[in-house]
Order: sequence, then structure tokens, then C-alpha cells
Amino acid sequence: MNTIDSLKDKRVWNSEKVVRTYISVADLQKPEQVILNILQDRLPYWRMLDLGIGGGRTTVHFEPLVYEYHGTDYAERMVEACIQRFPKVGPRTRFFVLDATDMRNAADHYYDFVLFSFNGIDCIAPNDRERVFREVQRVCKPGGYFAFSSHNLLYVPRMYQVKWYRRWREFLYQFYRIAMLIYYNGLPGQYADKKFAVLRDGVEHFSLSIYYIQPEYQVWQLKRMGFRNVRVFSYKTGQEIDHSRLNTLQGDAWVYYLCEV
Repeated sequence: MNTIDSLKDKRVWNSEKVVRTYISVADLQKPEQVILNILQDRLPYWRMLDLGIGGGRTTVHFEPLVYEYHGTDYAERMVEACIQRFPKVGPRTRFFVLDATDMRNAADHYYDFVLFSFNGIDCIAPNDRERVFREVQRVCKPGGYFAFSSHNLLYVPRMYQVKWYRRWREFLYQFYRIAMLIYYNGLPGQYADKKFAVLRDGVEHFSLSIYYIQPEYQVWQLKRMGFRNVRVFSYKTGQEIDHSRLNTLQGDAWVYYLCEV
């Protein structure tokens, strides 16, 4: 059985190669841009907590728009890289190390908007995942917003499919990848009736285990915990997805959630 070891994985996120890769990225994903557009008129008045910022990809877009910006990551070298990448930020911008499962140093109901992008929450052990949601509820103002992305368990069968590539190395690599998927995770059929699972999907050469969840179950979980007006957005198109279609989302590797606290 695959398990998520946050302390072990932290060594990967702190590695020079990974940090260098993450600081070179600046584009928003389609649903992130849609969410920014939805909130844009209110951002100038808001305090924002950006969890798991990596190399500052989302900082590029959100930091200039908000009243106060706190960019955080549990990987120290990612935070250091952001400090170097953004040396001219204003006095209301800070970068610091923060573990999303234990934000005891963050004040209650301080932030208007909390973002946990690029599936950062999926690198947290399943037993600690609910702690993140509870911490977000604590640090976010009542009526504030929380956005995050998470891997889609319904997409798993697509990971095992062979696609046509003109470059023969890319085409042949798929067979290696499928063999590794089977080795670490078994066949995809066993996940058809599961609500969530932890998989080794190839991230950092299969060195990391990643959490996958059915979108319909994730929405149910958020509502059960008290989050309101949960909206879901397609990774591929950025379009909002009606809740009645959540159990048919086989084509999105992950989806974004936007909800009120």
C-alpha cells in the first residue's frame, strides 16, 4: 500500500533540481485564471494566504492585486527561492515557512482568501487532510474564500492508456510508465469503487505518493465540514462543472474547488 510520508517528501521538494524547476514557471492554470477573474474586484481589499507556493508561480499574479499577501511553503528552500525571486515586493508582502496541517502561528480569522494550488494538498497524508481544511476554516474570515486543486480519481484509467506520439522515445516511454504504474499501484480497475486512493503516478520518477479523490466525494466532504457554495472547475478548460456531472469527469487529471468559509 502506498503511503504519504511528508517528511521524506520534503527532501524532494527541497532538492536543488526541483526548486530550480519550480522557480522557472509563471503561468496560471486555466481554472486559476477563472477564479482570479471571479474574485478580482475584491482582491485589492483582501488579505491572502498562499499555501504551498513552490517557486512563486501564483505569487506573480496574485501578489500585485491583494492588500496583503503571505506566501508560504513547508519546504524551506522553496521559500528562500521566492524571497530571492521577488526582492522588490511591498511592505505588506511576506514569505515564510508554514505547514498547512498546523498553522498555529497564523491568527484566527485573519485572511479573506486562502489558496492551495497545484495539488499541494495531495502531498499531505490522508489522515492529515481534514486538519488542513479545519485550519483553513480557522484562519480564514467567515464569508472568506478557499480555493484548491486536487487529483481526480476518475482519471486513473486514462493514465494506463497508450497514446500516439510521433517521437519514438516519447511513445516507448509510455510502456515503461504503464509498467511502473502497475508495479506500484496494480491495475486501474480496483479503484473504480473507491472514493479516494494514494498512488504513485510518476511524479519525480515515482518517488512520491499522491492523493487522488473522486470530485463528487470531495464536494460532499467539503459540505459536510461546513464549507458553503462549493464550485468545481475543469483543469482542461477552466469551465465550471455542474455538480450533476461530477461522476463523469474522466478527462480531467485534477480539478479546482472554490468555496466559501
